[in-house]
Amino acid sequence: MNSDKESKQEFDTLVMVLGKMKEQYTLYKEVLVKQRHAIIANNTTVLTEIISEIENITEGINRLETRRIYNTEVLARNANLKLKTIREIVKAFPEFDGEKLENVSAELKKEALEVKRISDSNTELLEISRSIVKETMRTIMVQDVDPRDRAWRTYGNSGAYARTVTRAPIHLVNRQG
Repeated sequence: MNSDKESKQEFDTLVMVLGKMKEQYTLYKEVLVKQRHAIIANNTTVLTEIISEIENITEGINRLETRRIYNTEVLARNANLKLKTIREIVKAFPEFDGEKLENVSAELKKEALEVKRISDSNTELLEISRSIVKETMRTIMVQDVDPRDRAWRTYGNSGAYARTVTRAPIHLVNRQG
């Protein structure tokens, strides 16, 4: 009888933990949307603030995940289950509100997948932004010939070109004048 009471308590706690995890993932999704806007606007101040928000949310999710694992372990042990899935737990405890647990679990999965999708998209945006900055820096730092030189080329009888105006090689960073 004590095991049934403990199982009911662990079952209810599992429903509550999954609900809180869903809330955390919903919050995470909102922060990732803010991150996307900051990436697009190239707002490093907001991006820095968002990083600490993401760390706090991730820490909360990890704590809840640890609790979820514990509850699942206790319920599986009480029902002598080998597989520790929500579906197996619901089957093992038909007297409890399994539909509620399955619904919360499905909503959590949906939110987690949405967070993953947005996060992957933001990572891709960051990579694009980084490659643009890298290419811009390469262009600035490596360019050593004035692009206008092409306009000063003349071609001789042999087909080879010669410059009619000489320019010293330029480097945008060390440019004089």
